[in-house]
Amino acid sequence: MSLPHPDFELYDNVGRTSEQIAAHREARPTADDLHRWAAHDAREFATSLPAEDAGQSISDWTRQLYRARTAAELHTVAQEVLGDGHGGLGELHLFLETAAEWCEHNQEPIIASRYRQHAEQLSALGDQLAYLGEDLLASTYRRKNRPAPGQPTPAVAMTPAAPTASMRRPAR
Repeated sequence: MSLPHPDFELYDNVGRTSEQIAAHREARPTADDLHRWAAHDAREFATSLPAEDAGQSISDWTRQLYRARTAAELHTVAQEVLGDGHGGLGELHLFLETAAEWCEHNQEPIIASRYRQHAEQLSALGDQLAYLGEDLLASTYRRKNRPAPGQPTPAVAMTPAAPTASMRRPAR
């Protein structure tokens, strides 16, 4: 016996996506079904959530990138988002760890381990992005400190070496 499938009538493939057709054939709900059913089941809880879109603060920081004119300004914005564990990346990491704890508490250890794995990958990504920011700054400041083409590079001033032995002739 197959699951009831609200988005699919038997033998009617017209206008159906390949996911809907495969889901019907395999007697499983589509991703859209799962999302719609979850939204329906959580509608009362959803009304208590903040009205602001969770990604809105990141969108505000993204808009700040359009104002940045220098590598230092870009780095400043990136540090606010990616920074010391309290930026957007750190908060997303905390979210993933909390989701993993919730799954463990609710007897979903496999899903919990996947959340933790993604949290670790996010940490690695954060490290890579920090290195990328440092590379940008290093490249920018090296370029600023290079002599202009065609200018002679200043020679290093050579100071004569201090004599190691007395230069006087021995008295006769």
